[in-house]
Amino acid sequence: MKLKIAVCLMLGSLSVNALGATTYHYPKSTNQYGQLDFIFVTATNGSGFCEEKKQTYSKIIAGEMFCGEDESSYNEFDWSSKTWVSKPTGSKNQCYPIFKQITCS
Repeated sequence: MKLKIAVCLMLGSLSVNALGATTYHYPKSTNQYGQLDFIFVTATNGSGFCEEKKQTYSKIIAGEMFCGEDESSYNEFDWSSKTWVSKPTGSKNQCYPIFKQITCS
C-alpha cells in the first residue's frame, strides 16, 4: 500500500482513476505566440483541452480553479480554428478564474 501511495505522489501532474478519467493538474496550452500558459475557466475551454488530449469521450467531467493575476494573459480555446488564443486580463483588481485541474473522460 505504501508503494502505491508513493507512486501516486510521484506522478505529480497526471493521475488516472479506474473509470478511465485523467486529471491534469495546473494544465497549460500553447497559444498563437508559441507560449505555454494557463487556461481561463469556461466549459468550452475545458472541453477544448480534453479534445486536444484525445480522451475517449473528449469531454471535461470535473475541474477546479485558482485565481489568476491582473495585467496577465491566459489562454482561451477558439473552436472555429481549433487553436488556443492568448487573452489579457486587464487591471480590474479581481479574481480571474484559471483552471487548477481538468478531469477528462
